[in-house]
Amino acid sequence: MSVTAALVSAGVVVTSGLMWQWRRVGADTTPTPEDHAAAAPLELRSAVFIVTDPAQLALMWPALGLGSWQIGYPNIVSAEYTASGMSVEVQMLGGQKLKDWNNDNTRDALAQYLGVPAVTVCSTDPGFLRLDLRVYDTLADTAILSGPVSHEVDLEAVPVGVTEDFDTWRLRVLYSHILLAGAMGSGKGSVLWSIIAALGPAIKAGLVDVWMADPKGGMEFGRGQRLWVRFQWDAHGILAMLNEAVEMMQERAARLREAGIRKLVPTIDEPLILIVIDEAAALSAYADREQRQEFDRLTGLLLSQGRAVGVSVIAALQDPSKETMPNRQLFPVRIGLRLDEPTQTVMVHGQGARDRGARCDEISEHTPGVGYVGEDGTTEFVRVRAFYVSDEDIDTIVDTYSPAPEITGPTEDYSGFNPDDLGDESGPVAA
Repeated sequence: MSVTAALVSAGVVVTSGLMWQWRRVGADTTPTPEDHAAAAPLELRSAVFIVTDPAQLALMWPALGLGSWQIGYPNIVSAEYTASGMSVEVQMLGGQKLKDWNNDNTRDALAQYLGVPAVTVCSTDPGFLRLDLRVYDTLADTAILSGPVSHEVDLEAVPVGVTEDFDTWRLRVLYSHILLAGAMGSGKGSVLWSIIAALGPAIKAGLVDVWMADPKGGMEFGRGQRLWVRFQWDAHGILAMLNEAVEMMQERAARLREAGIRKLVPTIDEPLILIVIDEAAALSAYADREQRQEFDRLTGLLLSQGRAVGVSVIAALQDPSKETMPNRQLFPVRIGLRLDEPTQTVMVHGQGARDRGARCDEISEHTPGVGYVGEDGTTEFVRVRAFYVSDEDIDTIVDTYSPAPEITGPTEDYSGFNPDDLGDESGPVAA
């Protein structure tokens, strides 16, 4: 069998079957690989030439160990430009598995052969995968927080940053719990403050009550103290606050059950209770044994029973190990920022996460706030960057969204005050 015949039989050369998205050179002219390459961005010309030339593919697949003329070749189904470079959909050979493609050696070999900085691989359908050729990092620039807003807040789609496809990154806060993991300096504070900023109008309106636990002695979130309904910074106070939250949650559940309501809609009388626990390891790993056990018990109750009754938890930590966050499987939304080890990505996003595109350990230390978001019910991850929130932004958030102080009445006893007594009974009286 000739090489050309092998290509045809492997499905690489099918005149009408390749769904190329390239610009045609002329109305009656089929573009050649040279034409495609000439029209491509400079950074992608080598890759475009190879991907559109069957002869080049016949050389590449055997060189990378992904096909041969004896057993056949993978089939490129379609290709298109993306914001970060180019996306190529491939049908694998029968018998191949995702891990045959999605391992460090193969991805690096693909990148080197195609002449691009990086290639990522993810599964799209059984037997199919997508190669993302990345030549531009669309999240390299800082995402700027917009000014204060006054519109209503969708508590199930809170804007906290941008995605690598230039969409708005939105998080579900109501009816959800969020686990946020990242190494020191990875941007956890920006994520948390971006959430608070987006919730600002609802906080001011009384639809969201934030209960803040800051084990760093209150130094991290003390600046926003006027926004918090509860604010604790030592182990004893935080555990007492969580215990109060559990009692409130159970009382609310009993009221809803009696009223026949299955899911709470936040109101001023029954607001969303958002419990934010920064550096959760201070209680889950580094406290004494009794405190650790109590923290595990209370967070387990809140995470397992709180969503439907409007009690949500956001826990942030540096080390996502089981010892640090034993209830991590109860968080339906998980955000992995920059992490130190590949195994930590698995701790946050589960087995196979790196094979499906979440590579938190490869995030640059120069892009704080960049991470991968996974959510229960989905298999792919979204690469995102949180808004950058400066100290000046925090002051603006606090000044703009702090609820008006409650006026409780005079603090001194004026019961004997006589409005007709001007303090000088013998003096002249005005006519």
